[in-house]
Amino acid sequence: MTLTEFAVGVPQRAFAPGTYTFTARNQGQTIHALEIVGPGGLDERTTTFRGGQSEDLTVTLQPGSYELLCPVGNHRQQGMTTTITVGGDSTAGSSPQQPTAGGY
Repeated sequence: MTLTEFAVGVPQRAFAPGTYTFTARNQGQTIHALEIVGPGGLDERTTTFRGGQSEDLTVTLQPGSYELLCPVGNHRQQGMTTTITVGGDSTAGSSPQQPTAGGY
């Protein structure tokens, strides 16, 4: 996944329940972080990191909708947010995918 001014790019938006490692790559010029908020009180985030750097965030996703956002300053309000869905018809019958070398 990529973080830029001011967007969160994800290669897929539908997942099966399971544990995933998201690799957030800061392809922007300013500092960013990745925060994932969702069902069951999930609220996990990376540290803040500079352009050209990356951080991994491992989370266990249950069925529901999750927001992926940048919690730095007003980045979320400037558009650095997206949603993913876990479970439901789009992922029924599929098994969790493990991240490739690039992660999610």
